[in-house]
Amino acid sequence: MRSPLKALLWVGLTFWSGLFCFGQNSIDSLETVLKQSQDPQTRTELSLILAKEWIIKHQDSALPYVQDALRLSKEHELEELQIEAENLMGNVLQRQSKPDEAMALYHKAIEKAEALDYQKGLAKLYNNVALIHIERGEFPEALEGFTKATRCEEVIDNPEGKAQGLNNIGVVFYYQGDYDKALEYFLESVKVHESMQNLLSAKQGYNNIGAINEALGRHEQALIYYQRALRIARDMDDRSELANALNNIASVYSNMENWKASEDYYLQALEVNQKAEDYYSLALVNINLGDLYAKSGQGQESEAHFLKAAQITEEGQFKNLAYSLYEKMAHYYSERQNFERAYHYQGLYDQYKDSVYNEAKAKAIAETNTLYETEKKEKEAAEAKAALAQEQLTVQRQTQWMILLIAGVVLVIMFSVSMIRQQAIKRRQLETEAALQEERARAEGRRKLEEERNRISRDLHDHIGSQLTIISSQIDNLAFKEASEERRTSFEKISDHTRDTMAQLRETIWAMNNDEINLEMLSAKLQDFMNRSAHEGRSLMVQNNCEPQLVLSPEQTINLFRICQEAVQNAVKYAEFHELRIAFSSDAQSLQVRIEDDGVGMEMDGSVKGYGLQNMQARMQQMKGSFKIESEIGKGTRIYLSLPINTPIAV
Repeated sequence: MRSPLKALLWVGLTFWSGLFCFGQNSIDSLETVLKQSQDPQTRTELSLILAKEWIIKHQDSALPYVQDALRLSKEHELEELQIEAENLMGNVLQRQSKPDEAMALYHKAIEKAEALDYQKGLAKLYNNVALIHIERGEFPEALEGFTKATRCEEVIDNPEGKAQGLNNIGVVFYYQGDYDKALEYFLESVKVHESMQNLLSAKQGYNNIGAINEALGRHEQALIYYQRALRIARDMDDRSELANALNNIASVYSNMENWKASEDYYLQALEVNQKAEDYYSLALVNINLGDLYAKSGQGQESEAHFLKAAQITEEGQFKNLAYSLYEKMAHYYSERQNFERAYHYQGLYDQYKDSVYNEAKAKAIAETNTLYETEKKEKEAAEAKAALAQEQLTVQRQTQWMILLIAGVVLVIMFSVSMIRQQAIKRRQLETEAALQEERARAEGRRKLEEERNRISRDLHDHIGSQLTIISSQIDNLAFKEASEERRTSFEKISDHTRDTMAQLRETIWAMNNDEINLEMLSAKLQDFMNRSAHEGRSLMVQNNCEPQLVLSPEQTINLFRICQEAVQNAVKYAEFHELRIAFSSDAQSLQVRIEDDGVGMEMDGSVKGYGLQNMQARMQQMKGSFKIESEIGKGTRIYLSLPINTPIAV
């Protein structure tokens, strides 16, 4: 089943850390103080505070205060306050769905903040630029911006800001499908915000944790966290976040096939977005409503919402929405045998995909050229410095020879000692420079390897994964329409195999995206797989007796997972067991894995040389490990695996 599109996840650092909402009496008091104050700096600061308050409740009311703060800060050369005012003006433009204008203003403010080394302002600006990149589906750029913002928060020792940055980094991992890393960042962030009673940031954290639970199929848990976020958004009267929470709850009900509840929440979100004139969210909710009606058998209601979403998406240039929208519209028209329109939207989908690839390629070429030019200039500067040093050394030697002639034998000894010392210093300098160049080369190699691995992961996820999803959906459709029971059963088996292939693809991407994986993560993945393989009356469990710090390489992780997966599948098919256990243990040199069941067993002769067992043995040989199997009729089967750890192949 296709999942609804999600409202964007982030802790909106469009306001400074520690922001809280004033009551109306406090706002009136601040406005009174503002009118009475004659000090330009005080007036600017009060205008900024009032603007931050109104931007949540009513952005049009915030605009006059932002404009006053900009004017005062420029007239009286209050540079840091001017950066704050430009940042807030960008916030207003973002909420008015004007991302290009906001981006230009943010970059202008970043130049000023970098010149002043104003870390507090840079943290906000880097974050807000990253938010726009997320809206555009430019996830590597978003990750770079959030990382810079988090480093700035660390420099100024702001724990809450750092927690917000960690949350936003988790958002990027969520959109790239790495749910384990995303959940790790979200939980740590919410823990800090709850301890500081920061409801605005905690609300966003609840949304994010809800999204992870929803992605993992834990719908009841997802609803709990989304409802918490909804209550806080209503208490704060934040229309934008209120619409996001309503959309997220509707998404869960859609996945649970509670069509009526899902429709009610989507319509509430649609009403809030229309009042707030939030065009990005309007497009998103219209896409989800169209998809909901199509899935719930009300396809006649879908077309109007899809077309409305397409109009808003094209006008706003929301690339990450367009990518999913065109694919859904192609599928919608194909199911209704309107092949002309289906072909049109499939073409738009392919064109967009090619466009994104070409943009990424052009950017990579530009970055490589910039790096080359920088290295070239550094090399020329180093050569000039070396030439100058050589000239200085020549002059120094001539002076020393003159002193030597005048001073005699004593100065000859002193000169010799000085020369030896200089040579030692120069030798150490050369050794240090050589080590530094070697480290730079290794770092560049690691960076290129990481980029290539990320590219392959994205290609697998975005292209092959999406194609498998389309194939599975089309096969399900054929099975549903097939009158013959035998052919329908065949189609369902093919569809199940396709979904299993998609699951294996996600597992491979998960392993590729981690430089090293601790055994607890692998155990959790195995337990999830075994839970899916369990039947009534059978117990399947994983037992991890190893130290928490034991880590594996991606190669070891995926091979161990596939071996255990093959063993469990064989046992489920043939062993007739009551209990199956996978146990991990380790010593200083190796990791041991024991896979055992209490099933019917088998005779250990030439008949156990099947492809599955040969494949397990080959995988262990590839990792320089050992493989052993024992079995008796009526006494179950035991498989013993051992592989080295803390070696070059392990990490």
